[in-house]
Amino acid sequence: MALSPFFGKAAVAVSVSVALTACSVTPNRLTDQQVMSNAFDNSELLALDFAPIIEPIDLNDAFARIIKHNRDARLKAFEAVVSQGQLAVDQFDMLPELAVKAGYSKRSEYDASASVSYSGGSATSLGENPSYSVSEDKSNLNASIGATWDTLDFGLSYYRNKQQADRFLIAKERERKVVHTIMQQARNAYYRAVSSERSLNKIDPLIAKVRSALSDSSRIEKMRIQSPMEALSYQRSLLEALRTLQELRKDLIPAKSELATLMGLNPSQKFELADVSRPQFKEPVMNLAVEDMERTALVQRPELIEAQYQERITKEDVDSAFLTLFPSLSLNAGVYYNNSDYLKYNDWTSVGAGVNWNLMNVFRYGKIKQLNSLKLAATKQQALATSMAVISQVHIANIQFLESKETYGLSIDYLDVAQRIHEQVISSKESNNIGELTVIREELNTLLAELRRDVAYADLQNHFGRILVSIGVDPLPSGFGRMDLAQLSNAFEAMFSHWEQGDIQLVSEDEVLSAAKAEKAAELEG
Repeated sequence: MALSPFFGKAAVAVSVSVALTACSVTPNRLTDQQVMSNAFDNSELLALDFAPIIEPIDLNDAFARIIKHNRDARLKAFEAVVSQGQLAVDQFDMLPELAVKAGYSKRSEYDASASVSYSGGSATSLGENPSYSVSEDKSNLNASIGATWDTLDFGLSYYRNKQQADRFLIAKERERKVVHTIMQQARNAYYRAVSSERSLNKIDPLIAKVRSALSDSSRIEKMRIQSPMEALSYQRSLLEALRTLQELRKDLIPAKSELATLMGLNPSQKFELADVSRPQFKEPVMNLAVEDMERTALVQRPELIEAQYQERITKEDVDSAFLTLFPSLSLNAGVYYNNSDYLKYNDWTSVGAGVNWNLMNVFRYGKIKQLNSLKLAATKQQALATSMAVISQVHIANIQFLESKETYGLSIDYLDVAQRIHEQVISSKESNNIGELTVIREELNTLLAELRRDVAYADLQNHFGRILVSIGVDPLPSGFGRMDLAQLSNAFEAMFSHWEQGDIQLVSEDEVLSAAKAEKAAELEG
């Protein structure tokens, strides 16, 4: 019978446990309405988040819109901001822990206890009428404010904070890299879109002309005006020309949508390109020494700067690993309160200190030192591999630019000859000396020659952009974040006009040597 209250309380505890289990979280799938509502909200935001297009877009306008509205660039910018926010949060880890605690407890019965004497290795009997004592109220209220500071945690937090600061700087370099890549893609996409638009304006009428010739040939074949073999050979030649035109059209159509996506526009957005109606085939000048380009790339490329920050992070990992071998000193202080009537002093203060040291860390020292040496060596090798890749990219970009310049010059000569042949064919047709198929074939050849010229110019501009990216030149004007689209476009025009004339600021050998001497002097002083 004495156990029945215990079983009653146990039953209550089991009931509470069952109730809590019934309230456990289960997967909750989004409804179709929620998904569609979110999709609608996103489409509305995308539609509102770009400036209206009121005039034809040139290359500089495209650059300005990409910097303002490109989603990938914005994502990297937000990642850098988040990294900076994490740095601000992590700084609090170096401060002492300040904890405020309060609590209330209540018992159904007093915490009464009795004691007996101990003699001869055993306790004496409690007796029939033991005397109980109480030192605590049934209900109890307590509160405390205490600070705890662990020197080892402080040291580790300090190194983690330094690492987070370097990760923020890495995020900024990755943002630079994304901007470099997007600007290069934009240059390529813009000139591809221009050549696409110019060619499509001529492809569609030519396709219509070929279809009309096919229809005429089929009618002539049915009327048996010419031999079937001659008619079929003529139709085959026309179909081959038509297939070539349609394949060209298929390759050219997506170019403008790709440019729209880079500019943060909906691919279905209608806009005009300035260079379609008034093309300016201005050749960029690049008369830089390869040695100067290499040196500039090794100083300015985001990947190499990121590698240096990563090397610092690894060194901080090494320092923090050695720090864990030392003893931990813990300091604490607090103010306490308890409302018990049985206490003489209901509030008091307390201070303390403690040392904790895992002696087994002594045996880990050699292995940790060996591991840290391997980490530093691996990081250095990674930096060297990245440097070699960067130097290779500079050389390849320079070679490709020179080759594309030769190809562009050849395409101009080829187009000139094709146009002159076309003029001769038109003159001959007017004299009824040649047929429609020859005219169509030469129109197609002229169109292809013009397309090759446009593609060659796009490649020339693309490889010029690759050189800028390979040497790490930042393609953003100073203070671009405070500019509107028109100001940013004008700034791009001024900046790239200098660069296209070969006026690019490179890092000199004297600057590198001076910086290296200053760094060594600082290390010696440290």
